[in-house]
Amino acid sequence: MHATGNDMINRVIRDSATKEEAENVANWFSSTIEGQQFLSDMLDKDAYLLEADPSLDDSLTPLQSDHLYKKIEKIIYEKHLRRKIFKVAAVLLPLLLIATLGYFFNDHADLFHETTYSELFVPKGEDARLIFQDGTEVFLNADTRIRYPEKFGLRKREVWLDGEAYFNVISNHKRTFVVHAHNTRTVVTGTSFNVKAYRESEKIQVVLDEGKTSFHVLQSSISMRPGQQIEYEKNTGKISLYNLVRPSNASLWKKNVIYFYDTPLTEAMKTLERKYNVEFLVQSPEVLEYSYTLTTKQATIDEVLDELHKISPVNFKHQGNKIFVSM
Repeated sequence: MHATGNDMINRVIRDSATKEEAENVANWFSSTIEGQQFLSDMLDKDAYLLEADPSLDDSLTPLQSDHLYKKIEKIIYEKHLRRKIFKVAAVLLPLLLIATLGYFFNDHADLFHETTYSELFVPKGEDARLIFQDGTEVFLNADTRIRYPEKFGLRKREVWLDGEAYFNVISNHKRTFVVHAHNTRTVVTGTSFNVKAYRESEKIQVVLDEGKTSFHVLQSSISMRPGQQIEYEKNTGKISLYNLVRPSNASLWKKNVIYFYDTPLTEAMKTLERKYNVEFLVQSPEVLEYSYTLTTKQATIDEVLDELHKISPVNFKHQGNKIFVSM
C-alpha cells in the first residue's frame, strides 16, 4: 500500500476508520501476499517494542493497548491458543477495537479459525499441476497424494507429500515453505527442487536445482546446495549427500521423459507401473540382476519395453494391463 493506504491501516488500528476502510484493510491482509507480509512485519516490530519495555503498569495508554493487542495476536498464531487468549484480549483492549479488527480478521483472514485442508490424489497413469495461493507451482507425478491448507499461515507454508513432486517455491524469507514426507521435512524459503517419497519405497530423495534448502529427519539437519541430492534410507536411517552432474535429470518426468541411470529393474518396473498404470509379473528371478541406463520420450509402454529389451536379454510380454517378465 502507498502512504494513503498506510494512513488507512493506522486509522483502523486506532479505531478511527470507517467500516468500509476496516473491511478493505482486512481483505488486503487476507488475500494478498503484500498484505500478509505487511502484517507479519508489523507483528514482529510491535512484539520487539513490548519486549524492550516490559514495565507496563495497570493503566494502559491507547498506544500500549495497541501494542498489547498485536502481541496477543502473535501469541495466538504461534502458540495456537486462540480461543483462550482471545478472551483475555477482549478484557484488556477497547471493545470497539476488538469489534472492528476481530470481526473482520475472523471473517476475512481466518486468524481465529481452525485451518482447513484440501487433498489431491493423482492416480497411476496421470500427472497434475497445482498453483498455491502464494504463487508456488507444484508438478505432481503419478500415484501421488498431496495435502495442503486452503490458506497458508502468516509464518509458515506447509504441505504433506506421499509420492513425487517438483516445487517452484515463491521466495518469502519471512514465511518458510515446508514439505513433510514420511517423518522428514524439507525446508526452504524460495527455490526449485524435486522430492521423491513414495510410501512403499525404501528411500526418500530430494534433489535441489536452485536456491537453498535443508533436510530434516529425527535430530539431523543437513543443508543443501544447488546440484546436490539427499538420499534417506527409511529402514537404516542412513543419510547420504551427493553432488550431481545434471540435477535436472531427476525431474525429467514432468516433461514426460523417462530417465533411468544404472536403475535396477525392480525400481524401473515401479516407475513404469505408476506412469502407465500396468502391472509387472516376474516369472524368472534372475531378471532382477539387471540395471538400466535410458533416457527416452516414448508415447507407449510397448516402445519403452522395446528399448529395455535392447539393453538386456530380458523379455517383456504385454497382455492387457499385465506385463510378464522372463529370460
